Amino acid sequence: MFLHHLFRSWWCHAPLIVAALCLSARAETPRAELGKRLRRFEIAWQEADGERRAAAVAPMTAAVRSFFTLKLQAAAGHLDEAWFTVRSGASPDLAERAAIATAVTATPVLADTTAETLAVEFEPFYEAAQDGAAGAPARLRLSIVDRAGETLAERAGDWAETAGTIQWQTGPLPEGDLTLVVERLSDDPPIEIARIGLSRVERLRERLDALATAANTWPEATLPTARATVAAFLPLFKALADGRGQETDFPAARLLRFAETLRAGRPTPSRTIAAAARDADLWLTLSDGRGEVPVRLRAPADATGPLPVLFLHHGAGGSENMFFDTCGAGRAVTLGVERGWLVVAPRQGLFGLSLDVEGMLDILDDIFEIDRSRVFLIGHSMGAGQVAKQVGLHPEAVAAAVALGGGAAAPAGEKAKRVPWFVAAGAADFGRPGAAALAKRLEAAGATVDFREYPDVEHMVIVQAALDDVFRFLDAVAAGRP
Repeated sequence: MFLHHLFRSWWCHAPLIVAALCLSARAETPRAELGKRLRRFEIAWQEADGERRAAAVAPMTAAVRSFFTLKLQAAAGHLDEAWFTVRSGASPDLAERAAIATAVTATPVLADTTAETLAVEFEPFYEAAQDGAAGAPARLRLSIVDRAGETLAERAGDWAETAGTIQWQTGPLPEGDLTLVVERLSDDPPIEIARIGLSRVERLRERLDALATAANTWPEATLPTARATVAAFLPLFKALADGRGQETDFPAARLLRFAETLRAGRPTPSRTIAAAARDADLWLTLSDGRGEVPVRLRAPADATGPLPVLFLHHGAGGSENMFFDTCGAGRAVTLGVERGWLVVAPRQGLFGLSLDVEGMLDILDDIFEIDRSRVFLIGHSMGAGQVAKQVGLHPEAVAAAVALGGGAAAPAGEKAKRVPWFVAAGAADFGRPGAAALAKRLEAAGATVDFREYPDVEHMVIVQAALDDVFRFLDAVAAGRP
């Protein structure tokens, strides 16, 4: 996610980076809160004028600094301040600031359709000044909506109820993936405080037990990715059913049906995966039987012929969810899928990928019809270094490389020259020196490099700021233009 001076002092900061990466094991709710706030900011940034964007640099820089000193609540406060800065409309009053500072959790997010109670807990995520002025009392609205936007259950109350946990008698909910919407109603328009994914499944425990039993006995020739994916889903489903928060909203009802179909082996695991990824986010654990890497991917709905592949490499502290949920508010994924490309975001740890790009392509080739002559890499921060590493390992497999907000040792000689590069950083981006150094090394090696610097842009917004130029560059490469 954020990475302080990675490319100039990697080992000096390694303990801090390790701590940030380990957040996924012990602090999913803070990660989810940061992700929600970052996504909200980036959506507003896209619509903001230049003056508002420039004003957001200071709070965003403070958010980065707070994240990498593990002050996550402070980071959330700075992200909200950046959002207040770039959004249109009146400046927030104290009441709005306090409401936005609230973290909302719901339990259970995964339950049987017979469950009739939802516990909705409210807690300040960071300290915000309260408004003691007299006025009309604020109202609270809880709504559960389906994927079509139809309201299935609704509850109104006083905002004062957010001082603790509400035990909401929702009544039975239908099977499927739903959304809890939490709003504060004293303002016009209402302030949306949270959106939380919920999933309801018929015969949940019975089906989870059956899947766990079936997962112990696979046919010998089963695709390793199918085995690894179901094995990864089982603890995830249990965690969701037990009320343990995650860093993103998982469509658990859809994923459970997918896992059951995958285990059944009909029609085939490859066809099941390809169909499930068509215009829908899919979480897989790619495996060749020796190594494995979790990925989140999406395929175009109706593309014909071999699919170009776009790999998205996140930065330190992030995961396979980052480019889908935040970085440009998911625009890189949308822009790739709109072009008929298969978009794949792999998870990497501090020391890199468990499978390299070539290995992932070999696995994907068994599932999708892919165009290996058009494989594109985009990386942000630490992910920019991963892009450079992958080009160095397999330059013949990469059609174009994009490094944003960072850099690393450039691939040597002929390897660097084989691949056209787009390298960019913000003028206020601490990754700028690394990105500029990477561009110079590539140019010295004879590579074709388009280097850009974006004014009034810091380390996180560089992805959002550069995306239009990045895809113009990739379109030209895909079309065979220089």
